[in-house]
Amino acid sequence: MRKSKIILLFIVLALAKADYLLAQQNETSSRPKIGLVLSGGGAKGLAHIGTLKIIDSLGIKIDYIAGTSMGAIIGSSYASGYTGKQLDSIFKTLDFDKIISDDIPRSAKTFFERRSNEKYAITLPFKDFQVQIPSSLSKGQNIYDLLSGLLYHVKDIDDFSELPIPFLCIATDITTGEEVVLDSGYLPKAVNASGALPSLFAPVDINGKLLIDGGVTDNYPIQKLRDRGMDIIIGVDVQDDLKSLEELDSALDILSQINNFRTINDMKEKAPETDVYIMPDISSFSVVSFEKGREIIKKGELAARRQMEQLKALSATDYQKPELQIKARDSVYINDINVDGNNNYTRAYIVGRFKVKTPGKIAYDDINIAINNLQASDNFAKINYEIIGSGEDATLNIEVVESDVRNYLRLGLHYDELLRSAALINLSRKNVLFNSDIISADVIVGDNLRYNFDYYIDKGRYWSIGIHSEFLKFQKDVKASLVQEIGNIPSLGVNNIDLEYRDWTQQLYVQTRINKSINFISGAEIKTLDVFTETLTTPDPDDNDITDFSNGTLGSIYGKVLLDSYDNAFLPSSGWRIDGDFHLYLFNTEFGERFNEFSMAQLQVGRAQSFGNLTLRGNAHIGITIGDTDNSAMDFFLGGYGSRRINNLVPFFGYDFISAGGDTIIKALFEIDYEIFKKNHIIFSSNFASVEDNLFETKDWFTNARYTGYAIGYGMETFLGPIEVKYTFSPQQDDGQVFVNLGFRF
Repeated sequence: MRKSKIILLFIVLALAKADYLLAQQNETSSRPKIGLVLSGGGAKGLAHIGTLKIIDSLGIKIDYIAGTSMGAIIGSSYASGYTGKQLDSIFKTLDFDKIISDDIPRSAKTFFERRSNEKYAITLPFKDFQVQIPSSLSKGQNIYDLLSGLLYHVKDIDDFSELPIPFLCIATDITTGEEVVLDSGYLPKAVNASGALPSLFAPVDINGKLLIDGGVTDNYPIQKLRDRGMDIIIGVDVQDDLKSLEELDSALDILSQINNFRTINDMKEKAPETDVYIMPDISSFSVVSFEKGREIIKKGELAARRQMEQLKALSATDYQKPELQIKARDSVYINDINVDGNNNYTRAYIVGRFKVKTPGKIAYDDINIAINNLQASDNFAKINYEIIGSGEDATLNIEVVESDVRNYLRLGLHYDELLRSAALINLSRKNVLFNSDIISADVIVGDNLRYNFDYYIDKGRYWSIGIHSEFLKFQKDVKASLVQEIGNIPSLGVNNIDLEYRDWTQQLYVQTRINKSINFISGAEIKTLDVFTETLTTPDPDDNDITDFSNGTLGSIYGKVLLDSYDNAFLPSSGWRIDGDFHLYLFNTEFGERFNEFSMAQLQVGRAQSFGNLTLRGNAHIGITIGDTDNSAMDFFLGGYGSRRINNLVPFFGYDFISAGGDTIIKALFEIDYEIFKKNHIIFSSNFASVEDNLFETKDWFTNARYTGYAIGYGMETFLGPIEVKYTFSPQQDDGQVFVNLGFRF
């Protein structure tokens, strides 16, 4: 009897469970499938995030997502598991200016690349003696890097229907003009292609097809969701309206207007087919208004709330989209690195630029740094990468698209109070003798004719080889008392001397990185230094009315150690700069056999630290001469600001160029920089120095600084380089000085 009761109980429970499962199945089968379509619209697409936050708050379960361009970026992230609230937090913190512009951190560039890139305002490729206008403003590399990080947790899913929410996006085949549906492959690459806005981002190659923004063919892919069995469609439309003649004030506006002719006509049919049509009021924003992202997201929320009754009707019973829980990942074990697509550049060169060692653990941040290192070479049009596998079997696959540009025309403009006005024309060519070399020639015209020549063989993490040659000259009125002091001349009979300074330098060097941030350079240098004046004349006709202070060629060997983690070469807000230099001079043709070897050592240490918009900077400079130079032109000279570095001329606020000199110097600089608004700075500076012969033989060589100076100035960062105006003064001087610096220094 007892056994029969137990059997009966099991039967009742089984029937109850079956009834429950049947009810659940009926509920699931009766629930309509809901699709979500997100249109393209550039920065306006951030409104999608606001709508997703409302969808999540109502417990609406999305069964399929289709997106184009920015709709694909937001849609793929949501489909991978992020909630609207999480996307809100992520996208509010992004610096879209850097992402769109393919900004590469200075730390990723070699010191040769920094020196080159930080003096040219415009770079144009040319081929067959014709300048080529770049096909796009950006390669889209930073967007690809962003997507690779955001979507890393679904990296092993190559069928987009298997994502937490099935997903597809639209791109356009640039060769045929046909629509391409992307629903499989590597998700970051597919989304990158869907958002490759023509002229703004470079096309993306997928399976032999060159793809651009899907908005060209289908900016609102509602039919793709119907074809996949969606019963109800929620659509968010952030497309532009047609602009008036007065509003068309840029090339991007005109391109958008042309594309909008078709998309607006398409929406006349597609909008009525959308069950819940959400169109945020974002007419006051443009496709590049990323700096107003918070306002745009809010507009998406408000638009969704206007459709609240329709959305509430789609709420699922007891459904809440879970927040994506991503385990903290600080490193990954990479067993090997595979490189594809390289023809001119060897695997050793590419891995050398990566500066990571395998097999071994690699920090995720270091992978992004490694990609930047490779991108900074400017040898590759695009770099795609993917981590295949997990554990100790993970492989980093790198697919490079080599740039076919070998020749460049570069231009620059500059003005300062020493070298005066200058226009720079540069011609550069890559892969001249080797696949990783570059030859570069600057011609600088203006008040002082100059040139620079460089040949550099980049060996990645191995020893690189360089040749450098330059000629510069300038004229400057200097105080006669300074010339008397350093030249041991009894009396000159004048107050000022018109000094002419000419330097012709040749260098052969090798360089390498000791670790990720310290660079070591060693080489040989030949320097012809001619410093003279025509102010002082002599009765001897053979002297040609010229008084020479230096007229010889010096030969030296040298070594440099440089650590430079500044985020900006001219107005840094973070990082260190440590520059150590030692020259051993072996001969001087001016003195022949009477020459005595001497050496000069310098050390500069700089630090920048920001606190919000406020940045504090400090710099210390020590220079010493060991031995007798017999040549005062090699001394350290204080004064001036804004010029490029020239031998031992040391900038100093409060004094004009070449106002004080000696064979030993110690100097300290302190600055307070307040960024009043983006890229605009008010800067307060103070500096203190002692400079004289045998300075360290005195007991109070710095406690009683002989020279002091102060400055207040305005600085602005522009594509031409920094523009600075500074008023400087010193308690030891009767008059103040105004220094103007326009453009990159060269």
